[in-house]
Amino acid sequence: MLEYPIVPGRGLVSSSAKELRLDYMKKNGLAVDDIADVKIDSNQIKNNIESNVGSVEIPVGLVGPLLFAKKGKEEYVHSLVATLEGALIASMNRGAKCISMSGGFNAHVLHQKMIRTPMFIFEHLDESIAFKLWIDKKFKDLKAVAESYSNHASLESILTYIVGKSVHLKFVFQTGDASGQNMTTACTWHSVLWIEDRFTKETGIGIVHSIIEGNGASDKKVSQFSINHGRGIHVVAETHLSENVIQKVLRTNSKDFVRCFNQSVAMSKIDGMVGYNINVANAVAGVFAATGQDLACIHESSCGILNVEQTDDGLYLSLNLPSLVVGTIGGGTHLNKQKEALEVMGCYGNNRVNRFAELIAGFALSLEISTFAAIVSGQFAKSHEKLGRNKPVNWLTKSEINKEFIQKRIPELEINSISINNDVKVENGIITHLTERVSKKLIGFSPIKICHTEGEEHILIKSKPLDSEVVKGLHYMASNIDVELADLIYEYKNNLEYINCHVKEIEIYKELSRLNKGISPRLYGSFLNHKREAYLLFIERLQPAEMTLFNSENSPELWGASQIERVIQVANMFHQDFNSCELDSVVSFDATKSIPLYKKMIELVVSESNSDDERFRNNQLYSFLDDLKVRPSLPETLVHNDYNPRNIAVRSSGEVVIYDWELVMLNYPHRDIIEFLCFVLPQDVSRESLMYYLNYHFELRADKSISWEIWKEGYVYTLKEFLVTRVSFYSVGSILLKYEFVGRLLRTCFRILELLKVEL
Repeated sequence: MLEYPIVPGRGLVSSSAKELRLDYMKKNGLAVDDIADVKIDSNQIKNNIESNVGSVEIPVGLVGPLLFAKKGKEEYVHSLVATLEGALIASMNRGAKCISMSGGFNAHVLHQKMIRTPMFIFEHLDESIAFKLWIDKKFKDLKAVAESYSNHASLESILTYIVGKSVHLKFVFQTGDASGQNMTTACTWHSVLWIEDRFTKETGIGIVHSIIEGNGASDKKVSQFSINHGRGIHVVAETHLSENVIQKVLRTNSKDFVRCFNQSVAMSKIDGMVGYNINVANAVAGVFAATGQDLACIHESSCGILNVEQTDDGLYLSLNLPSLVVGTIGGGTHLNKQKEALEVMGCYGNNRVNRFAELIAGFALSLEISTFAAIVSGQFAKSHEKLGRNKPVNWLTKSEINKEFIQKRIPELEINSISINNDVKVENGIITHLTERVSKKLIGFSPIKICHTEGEEHILIKSKPLDSEVVKGLHYMASNIDVELADLIYEYKNNLEYINCHVKEIEIYKELSRLNKGISPRLYGSFLNHKREAYLLFIERLQPAEMTLFNSENSPELWGASQIERVIQVANMFHQDFNSCELDSVVSFDATKSIPLYKKMIELVVSESNSDDERFRNNQLYSFLDDLKVRPSLPETLVHNDYNPRNIAVRSSGEVVIYDWELVMLNYPHRDIIEFLCFVLPQDVSRESLMYYLNYHFELRADKSISWEIWKEGYVYTLKEFLVTRVSFYSVGSILLKYEFVGRLLRTCFRILELLKVEL
């Protein structure tokens, strides 16, 4: 075991201790020169952090002016908001303008509470009840004890909850201008000590154990109790927006706003959302970061309830923040920059916390209004694209793919000239075909002829879409078939085979080239630029005239026994070569993580059945979903996961060529074999023919420790998996794209499954 290293100056917050830690980091290759370059005085933060080495900066923007109209008094207020999210400040300012032009906002603090909930454990329920009765009589004593340890805390009540042998006491405090979390902890702790000292003496009942917090305070957590009763400050802000301002500033109208709001509230109820708001967290987080608040409290503080009502001349809106945990003293509020941010709001120091809460509610309401209006009017995505996280990418263009560009990627060739073969038609795969519909960047194949000093090369430049773009393409297709299917594709996008498809194919090609197995098109080079979302492969362009079999997914009769055997050999070869795959981009496939998606696909497959027999057959797919929950005890490896004649060619020399590796996953090796056989075997394949090829594959294995009885379970499992995931996808996609092979493929799959069931 390695000796545990000691970081110098641990626990000390001083300039000298900081320098020692920075030196330690530098010696260990952890240099943080920019982080260490700060203006913060170490003496200022000695109670705020341990083992300090520097600070990170968050850009701060100005929001406002926002008209604050309360009790007949009007003033324009401003706020500083710290954020890294483009479009946020702009949206808050638009909302502030809208509110201000409509007469401003009003706000009120309803109450302030801070809660700490110690827990006491007893031997029996009767003792818990006795403890509760005793506590009920001791409130005045406990109030005196608690308040003696703070100048600001006021104990308002103690709520008692019996949970069997344990009793939970909710100490409810008012804490003045501090958020009061540390303050109430100290007050409550001394109260616990007082209880421990007095209770047993007075009653003879022993306390088994006690702790300062039994997780009943909802500290830094959203809870229904905090929504109903409050924790921190409960504040409400309201405004009336005129129709004219809504149309002029927000570019929408009150009718559409209310219609969409009501329907979205209904959806939030279906989802079980706690509260309802659009993006209160953005406003709260921005103000918290700028003003030195406890950032962990953003979670509970952002639980807002937005209300929208249509009026005769526009909209009435209110925003409830029932658990806003803030302070204008204590915490990080004393630091120079955080203090300045509070001063900008007129909220630094004593007797300012209510105003602080009211302004936060007002600025959060501004953001709610602007964001939802953008969603209703269709501006949301466009604004983010223009101002923020969806900022347009400087995509690679065809004009950049010139001699110099290619020469850098293929340095071993001395290139004289290149030409783009626009007259050469290269059929894009399903993924590219779908993605091209939702993206304008360079995607798919570009055939290039390269003339060099030793001859010429015909290559393909394959430009790959992002995995997220593939999902968009699938969503586009699905939205034209079934809205629920489209939603499910987005919901389960991280569980699909397309994850990391833009990088894993490049990695696989490089690895195959390194192994020099000759089973894939020659790799000339690659180009990766994450900022420009460019993922290019420079590979051999297969010449149809030099192929015996090419794009033969609709012609299974062309496949002979020797060719089928060779393809199985090749699969077994790369299965063994990648037996211990360590590529980060390649993950295991588990269809059971997306059951609702595949169930929807099956529903559509059944509905598209052309006869009662087909419908009966396709209904069996539902039961396969349950069967997939029990996985065979077999080793996984890297599988091609799209191993069929659409991606397999045979050269005139007899060599097999495998391409389109973008869907590789970790799975049972049976997956590739069973998919390939379903494509190339006839619909009425005999048991003898099927078992010949499966036994052929079985005998090729290097690992002979697994018996045939166990091994063949993998064929049944992966065939069912193939049916409910991929074949169902083909069937659903065929509603729009008309894949010729789908009907035959389904029939062959079920025929093979029938034969396997007999075998088992």
